[in-house]
Amino acid sequence: MKTCTVNGDMAADSAADQYPTVTLCDDCVEADQKQKGDSQILSTEAYDPNYGESCEWCGVEASEEKGD
Repeated sequence: MKTCTVNGDMAADSAADQYPTVTLCDDCVEADQKQKGDSQILSTEAYDPNYGESCEWCGVEASEEKGD
């Protein structure tokens, strides 16, 4: 799991909605990195459970992720 800042709702008034911080699993992070120019992830940090304990994109739980 990683804590990531991603592209969000660019029509929103707040920066928190335009660039939300979410939890993503390693598989989703890897898949996004393969997108090159179409990547949605802007930055990746160490996993912080305060942002959620499941992947925002695929729903896998932190406890279910391989290697954890």
